[in-house]
Amino acid sequence: MSLNHEQLNRIVHGLSFEDYMAQWEMKNALPMRGLDPIGRRYRFYSKYNIERQARVDALWEPSQAFIDAVDHAPGPATWLFITDDWCVDSAYSLPLVRWATERRDDLALRILMKDDHLDILDHFLTNGKRSIPKWIGLTETGEVQFSWGPQPEEIRAIRQNLMDSGAEGKIVSSTTVDWYADHGWTYVEKEMIETLRSI
Repeated sequence: MSLNHEQLNRIVHGLSFEDYMAQWEMKNALPMRGLDPIGRRYRFYSKYNIERQARVDALWEPSQAFIDAVDHAPGPATWLFITDDWCVDSAYSLPLVRWATERRDDLALRILMKDDHLDILDHFLTNGKRSIPKWIGLTETGEVQFSWGPQPEEIRAIRQNLMDSGAEGKIVSSTTVDWYADHGWTYVEKEMIETLRSI
């Protein structure tokens, strides 16, 4: 798998975490009036996700295993995070990626919004689908070190079992949210450790 020069340039000039949050908060400050039902739903998702992300920041303490995995990850590197602010999986995983890149001077976090960079996401499909978030490590020359996402295996299996049994979409969504709220980010941490150790 290889990204072309133009794609790598877009990644290098992607959003910093601070710019991503500023863009997110600015959008959520806009009035809801005029949005169609789908747009209103996604705006609600976005607003809740700011609270979810803040909860992870407040409650999560990195394990020693996570710290060691981050400290021994190869660098310098760019850690790319492809997402959108309505994505619940992102709200519970981005805080961990951000913490790791802030710990290391030679790790740069760059965030790309999914719909603006589908051609890049197409290099990292999940079972043929453009699923987010995707956390990707890239060397200075653009070589892919790793790719993780969109969610821990445990919640993926739970969701798949619900869908296979014919559960309604709102049941699948509420189960996902409840799973993450019950410290689901610890499963993200576990898989991030495994990913970094596998490089």
